[in-house]
Amino acid sequence: MFFKKKTAAPALPSIRIRSGEKVIYEGLLKDIPIKEKVLIEKSIYFFDDPEPCFIHRDAVRVRLTEELHQELLGETSGKPGGLLLTYANLPDITSCVLL
Repeated sequence: MFFKKKTAAPALPSIRIRSGEKVIYEGLLKDIPIKEKVLIEKSIYFFDDPEPCFIHRDAVRVRLTEELHQELLGETSGKPGGLLLTYANLPDITSCVLL
C-alpha cells in the first residue's frame, strides 16, 4: 500500500527535422515551435478562447504534439506529414525522423 515502487514514465519522443541537408530542429517533440495562428485557431476550437491564457496554450500544445506524434509513428518514409507542415513554425521542412 505505502512505498509502492513507481513505474518509469514513458520516454518523451525526440525528433530531427531537416530542410534539405540542414538540421533546422532537433529536440523533444513537446518543445517543437508551433505557429501562433494554429495555437489561436485550436484554442478557439477546443476552448472557445481567442486570447488563450498560459493554461489553454499549454493544453493546446499538448494536444497538437500528441497528434504530431501519432502521425509520425505511422510515417516510415521520413517525409514530413501534413500536420507537421501545418503546425510547425519551421521553414521549408523536407524530412523528419523520430529519434
